[in-house]
Amino acid sequence: MTEATTINKAVPKFASFRPKPDPPALSPPRSDSKFLISTKDGPVNASTAPESITSHRHRKHTRREHEFKHQRHQQFEGRYGEDTYLPATSRSWNEPETYVVDVSGDTANVKYGSLHSYSIPSFFRSGYGSILGLSSSLKIDRQLSNEKYLVISNPDKSRHLKRDKAAFARVGRGRETKIKSTTPATESLEKFGADFISIDRGRSKKRRRVGDVIWSSGSNTEDEQHHYRSIEGKAKPLANADDSDIELNEDASDPGRPNLMTDEVILRKAALSRKVDLEPSNGDAWLDLINYQEQILLDRTLGQEAKAAESMSTADIKLSMFEKALKVVKDPENIERLTIGMMKEGAKVWDVKKIAIKWQNVLQMNPNYINLWTKYLDFQQTNSASFHFDDLREVYRRCLGILHVAVLRVGGNAARHENLITIQLYLLLRMTMCLREAGYSEQSVAIWQVIFEFNFCRPPSSGNDGISPSLSEKLRKSFEDFWESEVPRIGEEGSAGWANYSSHGGSPSEPKRDEIMHTSSQTSLIENWPRLEDACNLHTQQPARTIDDTGEDDPFRVVLFSDVKEFVLSLPASRYWTLLNTFLAYSHLPPLGNMPDSLKAWWQDSFIRNDNLYGFEKLLHPLESLEISTRRSTTDLFDLPLSSYAVSTDSLFANHNSWFSDFHFQKPEYKTERESIDYSWTRQVLRTLVDLGIGDDDLSEYFLAFEYNMMPSTGKKTAKALLKKQPSNLRLYNSYALIEFRTGNRRTAESVLAAAINLGRSLDNHAQKETILLWRTWIWQLLDIAGREDAVKRILTIPAIETKLDASDVPVNAAACLRAQKNLTDGRDQALSLGEYRYAILYSECLILLEYLTTESYIETTLVSYDNLFQLFTSRLPPNSPSHELLHQSRAKLLYYHITHAHSFKPALVRSTLTDSVKRFPLNTIFLSLYAWNEARFRVDDRVRALVHDVVLSSHANNNNSTQDIISHFFAVYVELRRSPTTGSNIHSIRGVFERAVESPCGRQSAAMWKLYFLFECERGELQRARAVFYRAVRACPWVKELYLLAFEQLGKEMSIAELKGVYEMVVDRELRVLVALEEAFEEVEGKGAGVQID
Repeated sequence: MTEATTINKAVPKFASFRPKPDPPALSPPRSDSKFLISTKDGPVNASTAPESITSHRHRKHTRREHEFKHQRHQQFEGRYGEDTYLPATSRSWNEPETYVVDVSGDTANVKYGSLHSYSIPSFFRSGYGSILGLSSSLKIDRQLSNEKYLVISNPDKSRHLKRDKAAFARVGRGRETKIKSTTPATESLEKFGADFISIDRGRSKKRRRVGDVIWSSGSNTEDEQHHYRSIEGKAKPLANADDSDIELNEDASDPGRPNLMTDEVILRKAALSRKVDLEPSNGDAWLDLINYQEQILLDRTLGQEAKAAESMSTADIKLSMFEKALKVVKDPENIERLTIGMMKEGAKVWDVKKIAIKWQNVLQMNPNYINLWTKYLDFQQTNSASFHFDDLREVYRRCLGILHVAVLRVGGNAARHENLITIQLYLLLRMTMCLREAGYSEQSVAIWQVIFEFNFCRPPSSGNDGISPSLSEKLRKSFEDFWESEVPRIGEEGSAGWANYSSHGGSPSEPKRDEIMHTSSQTSLIENWPRLEDACNLHTQQPARTIDDTGEDDPFRVVLFSDVKEFVLSLPASRYWTLLNTFLAYSHLPPLGNMPDSLKAWWQDSFIRNDNLYGFEKLLHPLESLEISTRRSTTDLFDLPLSSYAVSTDSLFANHNSWFSDFHFQKPEYKTERESIDYSWTRQVLRTLVDLGIGDDDLSEYFLAFEYNMMPSTGKKTAKALLKKQPSNLRLYNSYALIEFRTGNRRTAESVLAAAINLGRSLDNHAQKETILLWRTWIWQLLDIAGREDAVKRILTIPAIETKLDASDVPVNAAACLRAQKNLTDGRDQALSLGEYRYAILYSECLILLEYLTTESYIETTLVSYDNLFQLFTSRLPPNSPSHELLHQSRAKLLYYHITHAHSFKPALVRSTLTDSVKRFPLNTIFLSLYAWNEARFRVDDRVRALVHDVVLSSHANNNNSTQDIISHFFAVYVELRRSPTTGSNIHSIRGVFERAVESPCGRQSAAMWKLYFLFECERGELQRARAVFYRAVRACPWVKELYLLAFEQLGKEMSIAELKGVYEMVVDRELRVLVALEEAFEEVEGKGAGVQID
């Protein structure tokens, strides 16, 4: 190196560590001031640099510097004034020029967006990865570091972690350390006065390990450090580390991820912990803190699905919190909630034997906690290790007995009484469905007959109020005599009811005889066992009587009063509506009108929603990819087998080709031989209840829709018969008109509507309110049949004094539109002021239809009107109320009409509108189906997958009741089965969706989901996989007889005789109902040799 390029490098004094001296007087820079040029060999003085370097820089930069010289000079003067100059450095000009400030800068940086590559000196690290000021055991991890930050780790400990059993849980999310660019906010005066940095910080006696880093602190005590199972969570080195410039990063594999523990989560967790410390007996505070652990896990995993080890670790932490909370919380209600939560988390960590022991201990300590018993039923019903159906039935009886005593002791607390009855009906629903799925249909039906006869068909002298503290012995004896007389009961042909028997007596009907199935050989008996069981099941769906010829000595065919006497429940009249909905859920039918969330959850419960346990043929054959033109007219949109939405008149009488129908899959053409529900018996029960006046107009309309869908030929006759009994029921007139429209009799239907509207004007004020329903039906039917012009004219006739059948001469002008608009607006506002939201919705729909049809079908304006309507209802109701859901469904129907009838539309507008509805009601299958249908036409199905994953499945991920999101998993499976291979669907993606469903808490106990998964594998010829799924299914749902029959029906070639015998013995050992015995058949076949196989 030449003398000209030699620079005396002074040791930096770190002036920032001592008090700043007085600033020197400003003086203009010398014209001959020297600047340094960066080279590979270090900084070089420009005046003494070789000519090759300076000439190169001159050629590169002279033109660009002169280009902005004048502008830079003006900016400099404007910032500091004309007589002000900046010093090159804060030191004297006579000191060595180690640091130089370029006051003119390089304007090309602005022009080209970056520094000149030759102007950037190269730097190299030394010290083999060590960092000045850190422990010598900490090194820079060169594999994980990049240009954004450095990763500090302990090489020795990292090698040790490779042998850690939980290492795989940290792959992709390993904890790491990075250097922050900020300096400490406060420093001591001693540090400011020091002119050196201590390299040897000393070793602490106490050391704690966080991730790959070992932190040492000589001052911290054990009390100051959080225990690893403390409610404070994992120890945070940021709070107590000696070097605050070190920060933990939780994702070493992805440099682009942010720090996983966000400030919001940390602050929220600390606030919840402080609340628990201040109020240790506050059960709500403990539950908030415990439930927030899921959010912490979600935050650490960046919203991704947690790994098994992480989930178990979180469950272990929550278990510790539950145990601490139960020691200090004294409130019985909170103790019950905490105990349920503890058992839920324990199921993720403990084995089956330990869970059973824990349940026994918990129930002994808390024998009167009703909700605790219901959760114990979930465990007992799904515990295949020790499952016996008689034990399960006894647990149900014991739980119902405890509930019965609690109802009698509740006193005058009406809310508590109502809640207990709701739980009581839920358990009855679960028990009767469990009996039916295990093969004991007779006892299941008999329980419902007991409840209906005792509450709805009671003799008038006994009264109809069921709130009495106990049933009189005389009344119970009268009902026992009625039951033992074996006269026809409710739902049976010729039934007259308990009240009629009490006053007039009665006699049993003619004896019946069960058909006996015969087979030619024992081998064919084994092969045809599922078909024989199905045939026998058709004759055993209702209880037999002692005079019937049942063929064999079957003790379960006849149900005596002693078998059902504990189910004689007396309910108050105010709970009849809940009882009706309970029966509809038992019959796999849609609910009756709007329901509170407590009842709506029943139609989302995996133990109850087994509608698809029979008849999967249509779902298992994915449709081929359709073009856009055919997608508009396909009925695949309405074929989702498991529906969940707010029931309305639209869905009750819907034409399946144009809208979602409530009874489409209950029609006879979809019924299979294995169907366990006798809809003829259900129809007769509903007919009896309507004749008794139970359920008012809601049940009458519901029954008429059910009758028309199940037996279209008798629909009109049934409607006329009901109208004779209820001549002023406008809802029945509306239902009758809809039936006429469905059968193509437009003229008759319009005559019925016009006559009913005119009739309504002469009725009382309450009955007149139903006329808006008639108007809405008329408008929508004209839209579907006639078109826009007829519908507009019909809307304009609403303010008329008399409704005429012919509206062809009605003028369409601004004045007529204003009159109709004012009439509808006044009706809506009046209904809102009275809290009659059903009528307010009907008025609002007609008002929006008027706007849509008179503005050239401009959908954007109509959607804005819906947004304003939502705000109007939100000021009076919660945004997730049933009324809001009906409004969203109304908007979805108009949107679908616009898509199918308009010449063009904006798919993005449809997508955003439906997304808003899905986010508010993530389990509404109308919104989900419309969204998937709209996206299928554009071959961008990832949007549907993203919606299912981010909104639908995650909406109930943290739901305390883990059985209530089966709808979302069925929809995910349905969408994946319907996806075209060109959009990424294949057998592996479909299998992945199934696996996610059956491994979820709700899907694991859904027999319908397991059967669908099994049949999917069989359809693809994957019999080995199907066999594995079969055994998993009978372990998860040991009470469902239908699953066991699948082995004989689908795996005859895959399983040997010995294996099939093992399956049959499993059915017998678990005490499920067997109608056709196979013991002798297996003995005979085994005697012939092991080579016999089922075809």
